[in-house]
Amino acid sequence: MQIKAGFKKEWLQFTRTFRLGGILLGIMSFAFVDPLMYWGMGLIMQTLTDTYGMIGGTTELDSALGMLFGNAGMVYGGTMAELCSTSLLIVMLVLMSPCGGEQKKRATIIPSCTGLEFFNYLVPKYVLYPGAVFVVSFVSCCISGGLCNILFTEGTVSAGMVLLGAAMCAVYMAFYMVVYMSIGLCTSRPGLVTVCMYLGVSLVQIILTSFDLTDYHPLTLRSLVCGGMFSEDFVLADNVGSISVGIALSVVIGVMMFILTLTVLKGKKINNQEDKPEF
Repeated sequence: MQIKAGFKKEWLQFTRTFRLGGILLGIMSFAFVDPLMYWGMGLIMQTLTDTYGMIGGTTELDSALGMLFGNAGMVYGGTMAELCSTSLLIVMLVLMSPCGGEQKKRATIIPSCTGLEFFNYLVPKYVLYPGAVFVVSFVSCCISGGLCNILFTEGTVSAGMVLLGAAMCAVYMAFYMVVYMSIGLCTSRPGLVTVCMYLGVSLVQIILTSFDLTDYHPLTLRSLVCGGMFSEDFVLADNVGSISVGIALSVVIGVMMFILTLTVLKGKKINNQEDKPEF
């Protein structure tokens, strides 16, 4: 009964505030805008080169323009990079309130005397928000892949690779949201956590790449979808193990973060006493 009430509360707050619209706008906008932007830039560059002539040789410039603005795989990978960075930042800003902001503002207090258990308070959050991010991300990636194949004739991405890339991107974004939510709920500082997560993940990605540690962990999913996964020389059979381990670890770490958050919240003591009387 408590879980049902918790789901109802989170769903009402999710749908009747800007949270749902913010997630849809923050994720789907890049799925539509990025392919169209690259397509439009390609038309502009082609018009300029036809009008003012070629600089540096026809073959070289045509090849460069084709790689930047005419290759469906590269544009799709660029869109994935935007979804895994800028879109996640927007989603974190939109979901600051349920990810620790309620505790900071004391808008929702969970006293045991009311009978509301921490488990029933957390389960709706961990199901609804990462689940919504997963679904919206998957649909957006599929739409983006379809647009890229329609707008660009070179380097088209097969339907299977589009679906696989969409699933990997959605799993990574849901995993990212679980970690963000856990740290935010444990610290009640979602603003600080947003900054640390956004900068920290990029820094960790750079460090792992510099040491050639890009396989067999959750960040592998981001590296592949933002890298050369959609190029013609990518061999899926050589990366199946890394992808499988990355997805499995994302799920396992997500469950562990939920347990950690539950333990931390149970250990907190609520003190509503004030130093000075209100009147």
